[in-house]
Amino acid sequence: MEELQSTERLDREILEDARKKAYRILKAADEAVQTGVEAWEQKTNAALAGIRQKYAQGFETIQRELQARLVLDKRRIRMEKIEKLLTSALDAYFFNLPRARLLSLLKGTLQSCVAEVQKTGEPVTGFMVQCRGLTDVEGAQLLTACFPEGTWALIPADSRLIEEEPFPEIVADAPTVRITASIKGLGEALLKDKRVELVEALIGSAALGTEEIPGTQGASL
Repeated sequence: MEELQSTERLDREILEDARKKAYRILKAADEAVQTGVEAWEQKTNAALAGIRQKYAQGFETIQRELQARLVLDKRRIRMEKIEKLLTSALDAYFFNLPRARLLSLLKGTLQSCVAEVQKTGEPVTGFMVQCRGLTDVEGAQLLTACFPEGTWALIPADSRLIEEEPFPEIVADAPTVRITASIKGLGEALLKDKRVELVEALIGSAALGTEEIPGTQGASL
């Protein structure tokens, strides 16, 4: 009887010992799993934070670039409008000038061109001349006044070109040089040299700073 009780007690001790060992093993495993989960969560959160920061910085960069682009686009559109306004205003001015005044301006431009060629030492002779927006009579009168006698020959103008071209132009070609005098060219020179004054006359100096007027950087009145 005592031997049976002793055997049962031994069995209970073995089972209890096995239960404790199993508990320790399971607890250790659970702690290892929990530690792994926490480490994984930390890594995941760190990775997500990095991704958020990266995209936040990228978004801020994109925002800054877009803002800068909008400012540049706004300024470019403004410049284009001013340029169109200047060109339109000059075209209207020349278009409404009396014919005699328009031809006088062309004559002055042509005389300046001929004088520039003479300064270079190039011979002012042998020119074949085309006139646009001018009758043959008007062209001949201007050439006679600006070129030495016998240095040019006028190519007859197409009457349609006279009607289609509102602003007169003279193109004189020689073997080594070309002379071009036109009202359009005169307008472009005015836009280049007197841009600030023209803008102020058209829209006022308070309406736009000179730093935003195309071609006026460093200009002074």
